[in-house]
Amino acid sequence: MTKNWKYALLIAGLFSFSSAIGQTVKDGQRLIEMERYGEAKKTLSKVVKNQNNEINNIILGDAYLKAGQPDSAVMYYNIAAGMNKKSALGMAAAGKAALVKNNTAEAEKQFADALKRSKSKDSGVLTTIGYAYLTAKDYNKAVDYLSKAVKADNKNAAAYVMLGDAQLELKRGGEAMTAYENAIAADSKYALAHLRKGQLSVRSRNYNEAQNAYQAVINMDPNYAPAYRDLGELYYFAGKYDLALDNYKKYVAMSENTPETRAVYASFLYLTKDYAGTIKEAEEVLKRDPDNVVMKRLLAYSYYEAKQDDKALAAIQDYFKTTPADKLLASDYEYQGKIYARANKSDEALNSFNKALSMDSSRADLRNDIAQIYVKQNNFPKAIALYRDKMNRSKPTNTDYYYLGNLYDQSKNYKSADSLYALITTNNPTYAQAYLWRARSNANLDPESKAGLAKPHYDKYIELASAEKDKNKSGLVEAHYYLAYYNYLKKDNTKANQHLKEVLALEPGNVQAKTLSDVVNGKVKSKTKTKK
Repeated sequence: MTKNWKYALLIAGLFSFSSAIGQTVKDGQRLIEMERYGEAKKTLSKVVKNQNNEINNIILGDAYLKAGQPDSAVMYYNIAAGMNKKSALGMAAAGKAALVKNNTAEAEKQFADALKRSKSKDSGVLTTIGYAYLTAKDYNKAVDYLSKAVKADNKNAAAYVMLGDAQLELKRGGEAMTAYENAIAADSKYALAHLRKGQLSVRSRNYNEAQNAYQAVINMDPNYAPAYRDLGELYYFAGKYDLALDNYKKYVAMSENTPETRAVYASFLYLTKDYAGTIKEAEEVLKRDPDNVVMKRLLAYSYYEAKQDDKALAAIQDYFKTTPADKLLASDYEYQGKIYARANKSDEALNSFNKALSMDSSRADLRNDIAQIYVKQNNFPKAIALYRDKMNRSKPTNTDYYYLGNLYDQSKNYKSADSLYALITTNNPTYAQAYLWRARSNANLDPESKAGLAKPHYDKYIELASAEKDKNKSGLVEAHYYLAYYNYLKKDNTKANQHLKEVLALEPGNVQAKTLSDVVNGKVKSKTKTKK
């Protein structure tokens, strides 16, 4: 029987999954990479039953650690450690178990013994230690040991990937990419290396390279679920929602059917505004995992977006009742505010929006939600003050000018409203709607239409909007009617009739236009105002 120590030397690149390990172990490790932890544990448990050695127990422990079961992981690391007290790999496994238990001193002692025993030249031992520090989030030590691991064996593709992961956590993108590329050079068929390269390319906004990397994974392993998830995200951010959804469906079909997988899919459906789909997925997840915070959040959000107000209110109340305070987000308070506002709970809504704003002061748009509540309360001074504050904090947009202008209109400060709409026409001279807003403000400044303050703005609106008469029908009817009435007051019946003709062409049943036409053409005498 081969001694464990000699065996460890023979498989120095154990994390590279050479043929010496065996196909079933490789399958188990592949399942871990594919995030199918339940299947990985089953596969590797069978491997351990048939071949109970240090390596197989360590990898089985890794599967449990990835699955969020650290106690089981420690058990298998300790089993590996107990097989041969003189084995460097066993010592490394013991250190790994201690590190999971946060016993740093014991871990360092075991690692030191393992390094002394292997003379710091065994890539498998160095990789085990480096990976232990990576999972413990001690990234500097992880880089140190994994760098030594790949120096000892430059064909250890998995160690290169782990090294890249540690470098990335230290915000060293260039070094991380070099490590991933070295992994591919060591093993061009190592799917995880290509996946990592794609993920890092997305972070560096090299989207074509990312797509190529994900496609390379799929070409070499059509069942590699994480590649479809990441490709779906890439298509989503590119605005290609059909392709995104197609890839996400493949991801779900190929992944383990766990609450985590369904939660990822539900999150994607929410991002693509498929609120009915999100609700369905979230409800299914919550049947199996009733305390899933993310799903409770998405359920409340989606009920609101789907206008299922009673369910939204119940869901958000349950969410806040059951979610720890340190898990609450600014967006949670935002949606709580939106839901309360729709339920006419104005005071509660204001409290929620203000809480959201205190958590994230960059969310200037929340001031719009707060302002809308003040508008409902006819408290225009406070609403206007909020918008002024928002515009002082960041460069105003045309949308900001519109909302503030509209508030001034509602508070009957038409001159201020017009000045804001004028900024929109200056920024975007071909935007027809802004001229309509200016026309209305000026019409209110000149209620008898005698000065014709609205005329130049209605003229400009007609010029710009007439190219799409069906789309702009109501605005064109309004503009032509105003100009008909204005010209009637100016005793220019020819122009008045021209505009009335346009109104009736757009809206043949317009009673006011017909009445004004009768007045203009002397069929009846004007006894009352005919201005709209």
